[in-house]
Parts: sequence; C-alpha cells; structure tokens
Amino acid sequence: MRMPVASSPRDTPCRFLTDCRGTFAVWFGVMLVPVLLIAGGGLDMMRAVQLRSELQAAADSAALAGASVYVSATTSSTAQATATRFMANAIARMPSAANVTFTATPSAASAAVYSVAVAAEARVPNSILSMVSSETAVTVLSEARSAGYKLAFSLSSFASNSADANSIYWYVVPANNGIPSNSDLNLLFSNTAGSSSKDISAVIGTGQKIGFALKNVTGGISSYGRNGYGAAPGSSHIFYSHLVPPSSAAYALQLFNCSLQTTTQGGLLSNGFCSLGAPSNATVNCNQTPGRKITYKWNDMGGLVDDKDYNDAVFNVTCPSTPSGVGATNTVVLTR
Repeated sequence: MRMPVASSPRDTPCRFLTDCRGTFAVWFGVMLVPVLLIAGGGLDMMRAVQLRSELQAAADSAALAGASVYVSATTSSTAQATATRFMANAIARMPSAANVTFTATPSAASAAVYSVAVAAEARVPNSILSMVSSETAVTVLSEARSAGYKLAFSLSSFASNSADANSIYWYVVPANNGIPSNSDLNLLFSNTAGSSSKDISAVIGTGQKIGFALKNVTGGISSYGRNGYGAAPGSSHIFYSHLVPPSSAAYALQLFNCSLQTTTQGGLLSNGFCSLGAPSNATVNCNQTPGRKITYKWNDMGGLVDDKDYNDAVFNVTCPSTPSGVGATNTVVLTR
C-alpha cells in the first residue's frame, strides 16, 4: 500500500493558483462590463456634448440673422425665412444632420421691438450606451431681439386749450411711409374725462423711426358748430407727424403745416405761423438723436377760426444716450 506523500509547503501556492484561475477569469469578465460602459458611455456623451455645442451656435446665428431683418410687423415672414435658411445651412454641415429638427418663430415683443426664437432637437445614436438607451436627446433654444431704446414721454405739462377732444398717440412709421393702422397707434394721453397727465415710457428698436398722431374730435368737449376747416361737430381727424403736412390725412386740401411745430431747446414758438414742410424732428430715431429731448407742440386746427396757437397738445420726448440694457452699437442681441 502506497502511503500518501506529504505536500511540501512550497507546493501550496502553485496549487492555489491552479485552483483560482477560473475564478479570476469570471471576476475579470464581471468587472469588464462596467469599465466598458464607463469608457464607451464617455465617448457617447462626448459626441452628444459636441453636437449640442454646434447646434447651439447654429441656433444663435439663425436667431440673430432673423432678428436683424425683423424691423416691422410686416417683415415677420422675412425674419422666419432668414432664420430658417441660416439654420438649414448650418445643419447640413453637421455629421448628424438627418437627426435634427428645428423651428424658427418670430414674435412681437412690443409694438416696436421684435424677436426670433429658434428651437432645435437632435437624436444622437449611442454605441456602448445602446445597452441602456438607443439614443441621446440634445435640445437647444436661442432667442434674439432688436435692441431697444427706452423713450421717456413727459406729459405732465400736457396742455389743451380748446373745446375739441384731443388724444396723442405714438406709432412706428410704416416702411412705405404710409398711414399706420389704428391698431398700431399707442395712446399716450387724452384730454377727455377720466384721463390725467402722466409720464410714461416705451421701448423702441434701434434704427426704428416713430411718429406721433394727434386725434382731434371737433367740439368733443363743448360743441361750437363747424370748425374753420368745415369739419362737422363730432367728426374725427387724425394728424400724423411723419406726413407732409401732418394734417394732409385729416384735411385733404390742406397744403401747409399749420398743425405741428417742434423744438429741441424748449423755447417758445411763434403763434399764427404755418410752414410749407414738416418741422425738424417730426419723427424720432434714437440712433440719430441720442440723449436729445424734443418738445412737440400741436395746433388741432379747431375753432370757428384757426388761431394757430400750437398749445392744444404739448409734451416732451427724450431719447436715452444708449440702447436699453445693451451696448450702444448693437442692433440685435441674444436674450437666451
């Protein structure tokens, strides 16, 4: 009978290694899965981050391009088409162009400030991360608007020394220099019951030109019959400062400017005076008159005989020195 041979202490590590070799391989395989997920997931996320950066830059450029041509209510479609074209051209140069969708939306931030928003979404296919999710969603949003000047209207010294009802409005001068629609008129003040003098402000886009309208109702406060221009009691007449003369829409045969005078010094104007053309600063463009205060003095051409006194509507308008909240030379700015 063969007796068992006692193992030598130095043989034990060899047998241990032989016995554990399969276990080590199992543990290595188990640990390899999360390592691959972390490494591969990092590559997938890096691709998503890079695409997001490219997509954000494209959306910013498209929004700025659209806002730069959105200068009036009638240019909304032009702004949308411009932003869409810029975005489409940028996407065509991206590696994942087939998976990108976007929208370009123009909107009126106010009566004179317009904005364009561009929203885009992309689906980035995952490689290693496909075991968790087949793709990663990337979304961006950008909005640009025209930079604005905050105009100050001072009507605390508003005067109306007539029996007519008078209201003052501001409006953006139409691109065709025509008559603005009633919906584009923004009320500043009225001398009718219930109105009171006040100082207010409004934001207009840089480069935009605004005008002022005087709406006159013959005998709107106390009736006196027809006025010196033949207007019937209760009839309305609107004078627009950008027209020459401003009263040409109210009285078609009126050839002289007997309705508006302006000054930038706050000085007195001569009564009983009519001119052939529009006064200086009949409209306001803050790019051209930064920091300037303009006084508007209207004659409503009412009464049995027009006294041309230019005290039926008096107010001040002041342009700031720089656009509100942005650099002095910017015309459009990103807001988000």
